[in-house]
Amino acid sequence: MNILTNSHIFSNLVLSTAGVFVFLKYFKSQNLQSRLLWGIFLLSISLNAGVELLVFAGWEDLRFVHTVTTVAETTLGAVCLVVASYSLIMRYQVSNMVLGATILFGMALFLSILFYKVEYVGWIIQPFCIVVTLCTSCLGLAYRQKSALWVVFAMTLLALSAKSQKIPLPMHPLDLSHYIVVLSIICVGKAVRDQYKILF
Repeated sequence: MNILTNSHIFSNLVLSTAGVFVFLKYFKSQNLQSRLLWGIFLLSISLNAGVELLVFAGWEDLRFVHTVTTVAETTLGAVCLVVASYSLIMRYQVSNMVLGATILFGMALFLSILFYKVEYVGWIIQPFCIVVTLCTSCLGLAYRQKSALWVVFAMTLLALSAKSQKIPLPMHPLDLSHYIVVLSIICVGKAVRDQYKILF
């Protein structure tokens, strides 16, 4: 396999790098609890993309690790997204208790899929978290918050990435999904940058 010409490896590299870059660039101003929640969301995406990159590069032994990181991204990462975005849009200070409860709930979902094979949880939880985050964003738009608009863009793109196989573009659906998620991550970074700005 020629790594330089494999589009899946390149798109995973872009996605993995984007998650780390956006986190390091935009989230320094957040308090520790919010930064941890955003970090779990963004870095779970980056980690999953990095492991998938290695699988496509020929490390077949990492397939189980890829399954683990995929489940973590769609459960723990998604749950952390909901609380982190609520904190951002509603300007709510996340307490240590809320942080711990969020991580414990996400871990419970993660373990239920990984060890108890409750696959339907994975089919439900990430779309549900996107819908909840969109609802929170709509509330933020009512208060004319610019960050809420960026979160709407981010969640719309994240939902669109799941339907990449139906988008009529001359690109492999997996690569297209990765690039759409990259755009979503950038929108999340912009939301944090514009946290205290008003739309109009």
